[in-house]
Amino acid sequence: MQNIVIAPCGNKSDMFNDFWLKDKENKNFDLCLLFYHENIQNPDLYKDVDYFYHLKDFKYHMLYKLFTEVQPGWLKQYKYFYFLDDDIKIDTAQINRMFALSAVFDSWISQASLSQNSFCSWPMFKKQPDTFCRFVGQIEVMAPLFNAMALEKCLPSFVGNKSSWGVDSVWSKILDYPENRLLVFDDVIMEHTKPVGGGELYQKIGVDPQEDWINITTKFGAKKQNYQEYGRLAIINKDHYLFNFLSIKGKEFLTTVQRYINDYDLPSRVKSQLKKAGLVKKDKKK
Repeated sequence: MQNIVIAPCGNKSDMFNDFWLKDKENKNFDLCLLFYHENIQNPDLYKDVDYFYHLKDFKYHMLYKLFTEVQPGWLKQYKYFYFLDDDIKIDTAQINRMFALSAVFDSWISQASLSQNSFCSWPMFKKQPDTFCRFVGQIEVMAPLFNAMALEKCLPSFVGNKSSWGVDSVWSKILDYPENRLLVFDDVIMEHTKPVGGGELYQKIGVDPQEDWINITTKFGAKKQNYQEYGRLAIINKDHYLFNFLSIKGKEFLTTVQRYINDYDLPSRVKSQLKKAGLVKKDKKK
């Protein structure tokens, strides 16, 4: 297994059983839960997860401890790491698709788009019509999917503050503000089910998240935010997988390229990943 989902978990968390493991026989990932409450009220709820650690801390602090103390070998064992918040509704098939698409596009950090009914901080991450994916300047902290290289580089920032506000801004800086490696996949949709800033975290941290944001971006010399779009893959004909690639910088229209993603000329590795993602259903007729 080259993929792993790692998520915080408390006594009221239920997404992992109801949605993430909805079709567990067909999952292409391991699942690790990091428990943050002091006491575990119902241990039987976690019997179907692959790994469970009782670390009692904030999400990114637990992740840092996991990779530096508990399971440092995972940075070499896995290729892709999906860090879902425990209020993200996304099912097994969609998680599988996220891993497959991240491999196809060789993304460094990616995320699914948000459903229209999701609570959100940045509307640009909501599902865009007739769009397959977008190349953006920053990925949010609530559900990023890292490849191993980006994770290893960005890991020190995980303990840069308590609230995690601004940590995603720092990731873009650490990765030198790439324009084609941070992706939002509109083809995959997740729902953020709880209001932003309304969880237990904000009652416990004892700091102003806005100050956290300013302090960490100042420390790393990062822009406060880089939520912009550099380009997108627009759907022209979903039945034949025909797309336009729109490369946009500011308001300048640069190039349009039409292509079939199930072309015979694609490398076998890419075609294999596309099939896993459900994008190549049959070969074109010669």
